[in-house]
Amino acid sequence: MKLDVKAFTLASGIASGVISLIFALFVVLTGRGLQFLEIIAPFHPGYTPTVLGAVISAIWMLIYGLIVGALFAYIYNYFAK
Repeated sequence: MKLDVKAFTLASGIASGVISLIFALFVVLTGRGLQFLEIIAPFHPGYTPTVLGAVISAIWMLIYGLIVGALFAYIYNYFAK
């Protein structure tokens, strides 16, 4: 069974973006987990621990999710032959 590359790519991108947004907003509103966001900040240019920073982080994670999802789907389909 092969994966639909376009659908899997979109699903993984949206999922990673939404999860990142929820987590970053949680950190902004509660202040818990700030150390984790400080660790990932160098990988998300423009990120700050604010609501705008949460949106920027979500956009970066959407892009990363799209790339990783596409790679995973292509590799899976290659070996599923």
